[in-house]
Amino acid sequence: MAELYQSLADLNNVRFSAYRTAMKLRRLQKALCLDLLGMPTACEVFDQHGLKQNEQLVDISQLVTCLTSLYQRLEQTHSHLVNVPLCVDMCLNWLLNVYDTSRTGKIRTLSFKTGIISLCKAHLEDKYRFLFRQVASATGFCDQRRLGLLLHDSIQIPRQLGEVASFGGSNIEPSVRSCFQFANNKPELEAAMFLDWMRLEPQSMVWLPVLHRVAAAETAKHQAKCNICKECPIIGFRYRSLKHFNYDICQSCFFSGRVAKGHKMQYPMVEYCTPTTSGEDVRDFAKVLKNKFRTKRYFAKHPRMGYLPVQTILEGDNMETKLQAEYDRLKKMLPVSPQSARDAELIAEAKLLRQHKGRLEARMQILEDHNKQLESQLHRLRQLLEQVRTEAPLNGTALSSPSTSSQRSDSSLPVLRVAASQTTDTMGDDELSSPSQDAGLEEVMEQLNHSFPHSQGPSIGSLFHMADDLGRAMESLVTVMTDEQSASSTRLCASDPAPSCYRLHLPITQAPPLTLQKKKNTPMSPSYLLSSIIP
Repeated sequence: MAELYQSLADLNNVRFSAYRTAMKLRRLQKALCLDLLGMPTACEVFDQHGLKQNEQLVDISQLVTCLTSLYQRLEQTHSHLVNVPLCVDMCLNWLLNVYDTSRTGKIRTLSFKTGIISLCKAHLEDKYRFLFRQVASATGFCDQRRLGLLLHDSIQIPRQLGEVASFGGSNIEPSVRSCFQFANNKPELEAAMFLDWMRLEPQSMVWLPVLHRVAAAETAKHQAKCNICKECPIIGFRYRSLKHFNYDICQSCFFSGRVAKGHKMQYPMVEYCTPTTSGEDVRDFAKVLKNKFRTKRYFAKHPRMGYLPVQTILEGDNMETKLQAEYDRLKKMLPVSPQSARDAELIAEAKLLRQHKGRLEARMQILEDHNKQLESQLHRLRQLLEQVRTEAPLNGTALSSPSTSSQRSDSSLPVLRVAASQTTDTMGDDELSSPSQDAGLEEVMEQLNHSFPHSQGPSIGSLFHMADDLGRAMESLVTVMTDEQSASSTRLCASDPAPSCYRLHLPITQAPPLTLQKKKNTPMSPSYLLSSIIP
C-alpha cells in the first residue's frame, strides 16, 4: 500500500486538480482491481451479507467477509489478474484510510457502498441512480440531510488524496444548497432532478465524471498531430482549440500547461476522449469561425468552466470580513497606556538577550572544543615522554647530566637530556671551529638546558609555554649549525683520543636527534661541531 501511495505522488505534476485527482483514482482503481467489478455483482454481494440498513456500522470482520466474497467472484473470471488476499488487504486499508481516520474499526454501511460503487465498472448515470437510492426514502425522495450524508461520504475520497480544497472543501452545505436551488427550493428532491444536477458536474463531484473520461481515453487514438510536441497520432485525450484552425494539443502538453506561440490558456478548447466524428468536426469549425471575430478581452471577461461552481469561498470571505471588522473595532477601543510601550521595550530587550545568549552558547561550545584539543595535545606529549624514557637505555652508554637526571625522575614533563658518550676522531687541529661559532653553540646549548623550569607540578599552560621555548631553541640551534656548515667545507674534530660527545634526546617526533661533539681545545672555551644526523 505504501508503494501505491508513492506512485500516486508521481502524478502531482498534473496541473489541473480535477484531472490530477481522476488519474490518481484511476491508478488506485486498477491496483484494487475494482475496474473489473461490475455493479450487479457488487449489489448481489451487498444483499448477500445483509447490508441494507445504511445507517448501521460495519466492523472489520464484516468488511473482510464482504470483500472476500467480492474478490472471489472476480477471481472466477479474472484468475490471472486477481490475488484475493492481497486485494482484500489493500481495499480494506483504503476504506479505513478514507472513512475511518480515527481507526475505530467501524465504518457506516453507506460509506462502504459509496467507496466501492464509486470505483467499480459501471455507467456514470447508473452510479448516480444507485447512490441516490441509498439515501432516498421509500417514496423515492431525498431531503437535505440525507443528500448531505451522500455528498459527505463522496467528498472523502478526494480528501484522502489531499485534493479536497479544489472541490469546495469538506463543507458540503453549499453543494446541498446548490442542488436544492436547482430544484426550485423544494423540500425534497426526486431522482430526475438529482441526475440533472449531477450532469452539470458540480464542483464537489466533478472528479467522478472526469475519472470516467480518463478511463475512456486510455485507448483512444486520434488522427491528429499535437502542435506543441508534434506527437501523431494523439493517444488519450485530445484538446482542440476553438480559437485557431487545426490547433490540437495532446494530454501530456495540456496537463503540464504548455502552449504554443499565439495561443493562450484562456482561449476556449474542447476535449475529446474518443475519436471525433464528421458532425463534431463541422460543429467545431463553426465555433472557431465565430470566435475569430471575438477579441481577447471577450475571452478574459467571459471565462467558461467545465463544471458547475459551488460558491463556498464567499461564505468564508463574509465571515472573515466580519471578524476583521470586529478586531479593528476592539483594537480602537483598547486604550494606549505607557505600560504597553514599556511592555514592548521589555519584549525587544528579551529578544536581544536571547540572541546574546545564543552567541554566548556558541562561543562556549567553541571553547569546549578548543579545550578538548588541548587535552589531546597534552596526552600526546605525555605519550612521547614515556616513549623517550623507554628508548633512553637503548641509545648506548648514555648518562644523564646531574642537573636534569634528578628532575626527570620526579617530573612528568618532557625534559631535555644531554648524555655523554666516548668517540674517537682522527682529524687534525687545523679543522677547529671559529670562536664566534663556538660561542653561538654554547649559548644555544645553555638555552636548551634551561628551557624547562625545575618544578614538580606544572600546569597545562606552563607545559605549552615550555614547548614553545623548546621550539625557539631548536630554531636557534638549526640557524647556528647552518651558519657553521656554510663557513667551513670540512668538519672539525677533536685532537685528543677520547673527547666527550654530547647527544641531545628531544621528545619531538618531527625533529631528528642531532649529535654534537665537544673538543677540549682550552679549559675555558670548549668548541662544538655537528658530527652527524642519527637516522
